Amino acid sequence: MRIFDLAKVLSHFFFIFSLILLLPIGVALYYEFFSTDYLHPPYIATLSFAITFAISLGLTFLCRFLGRKRSGELYRRESLLLVPIVWIITSIISALPFYLTKTIDRPIDALFETVSGLTTTGASVIYPKTFDKLTGEELPSQVETLDGKKIYLFRGTITPLKHPETGEVIEEGISAVSPPILFWRSFLQWIGGLGIIILFITIFPALAIGGKFLFEAEVTGPFKESITPRIRETASNLWKIYLGLTILQILALRVFNQEMPLFDAVTITFSSISTGGFSIKGASIGAYNSPATEWIVILFMILGSINFGLYFFCIKGKIYKLYEPEFFLFLVTVFLGCAFVAWQLLSHNLIIPLGGILDTIRAGTFQFVSFMTSTGFFTKNFDIWPFGAQAILLIAMYIGGMSGSTAGGIKTVRHLITFKAVKVKLESLYRPEVVRNVKIGEKDIGQKTLSSIFVYFWVIIALSALGALLLIFDGIDPTTSLGLVSCSINNVGMAFSAAGPSGTCAILTTFSKIVMILWMLLGRLEFFAFLLLFAPSFWRSR
Repeated sequence: MRIFDLAKVLSHFFFIFSLILLLPIGVALYYEFFSTDYLHPPYIATLSFAITFAISLGLTFLCRFLGRKRSGELYRRESLLLVPIVWIITSIISALPFYLTKTIDRPIDALFETVSGLTTTGASVIYPKTFDKLTGEELPSQVETLDGKKIYLFRGTITPLKHPETGEVIEEGISAVSPPILFWRSFLQWIGGLGIIILFITIFPALAIGGKFLFEAEVTGPFKESITPRIRETASNLWKIYLGLTILQILALRVFNQEMPLFDAVTITFSSISTGGFSIKGASIGAYNSPATEWIVILFMILGSINFGLYFFCIKGKIYKLYEPEFFLFLVTVFLGCAFVAWQLLSHNLIIPLGGILDTIRAGTFQFVSFMTSTGFFTKNFDIWPFGAQAILLIAMYIGGMSGSTAGGIKTVRHLITFKAVKVKLESLYRPEVVRNVKIGEKDIGQKTLSSIFVYFWVIIALSALGALLLIFDGIDPTTSLGLVSCSINNVGMAFSAAGPSGTCAILTTFSKIVMILWMLLGRLEFFAFLLLFAPSFWRSR
């Protein structure tokens, strides 16, 4: 194992990450020196980000020193190891602002929030603390399951914001979090959406053959083709498209909802185009009470779930590239899923009073798209919806978006390939003389890809079952456990019952939070890049 070559490459990554930290430092400085309605202690966020920047820069020099005599050339094994190392260390460093500002005063909670952001999961432990009005002593918060059979007592995570002069509580929960931290929280999702490794490849070109392996390890889906001959050029084009869609959504939100502050438009965009789901409002997108805003978010959640390579080919005039079976399957699944959820709401007379049928259709559409694209926004309390609608939403988590997108889930192309493989197998039973290859469009699917997909399905089923059992053994009720494991392994962010729209992940014990952190990382890296760390043969010398 070329450890010192690995250290040299890591020095470049930490330097780039230090540069990224300059943006939240700038946001913190703005709120400290230029904002007139900033009620949080002004210096804390700036100092916390500055300390985080210094630590990242210190790691840069340390790794540079360790790898000073090496070329920094990576091969497959080192490249595969670099991916989980980068994700784990980046998560730890990125958690520091949450902890240093005392926004979240428990390290495990700060790490949970950070991993949820970087993996674009969107599950959150943010929940208001409650205090005795007479003694000022902190009281346990309380959340119960939807059926009322189990009550969870736990410590809240966010201290209420009080007026500096009167001492009156003016904000609680997510609203009491300072804007620089809210910006950082959403920005983490934007960084993790397309991938921190792909961003690294874009900025740092001198990775030789290792860049190809890094790209393959982080890009989602069974196919890892480059859209251009050079990996760095591919990564650069993907990030340009990603940035372009980001700017487009910010402009759309500002144009069609002129009452929305720029800060809100930016953070919503970071979370929706990355299919992350963090919101700066306790009621998520529903807090804006704006049909135009909801439709814009629906559109960009879908756009974020489409293979970014298709955008590149369309820009180049290769419109015929849209004739991909996966693309059409994705669009048809979205349409049918939205229609089914809306029909379930209408058939059970859950018509939204003010807007009637059209608003009900919009609510069903928004929630299905949010689940299938693994975003995690919500506008209504879907916990009280019919079981049929909830079942479809749960299934949508495991369907996911297209490969090569920011969406989580299994990915539609894997479902399509599996269906085609089963079809070919069934035909071989009654027509053994016929030999057919599994094909998607004009592309033959080789045995290596098929094996990889079947192993992927086995792993996700096994880990889903194991994760649910671990949470149940830790005292979480079955409905909540199943929802939490499904949301973490698919990077969705929404669960049901005690962790639903009116609940929180703060109910979890330290053990359950660690399980979810691991499952979120496993889901984001599609298991294999992370699981190889536990393979003894991976660590043996050649």
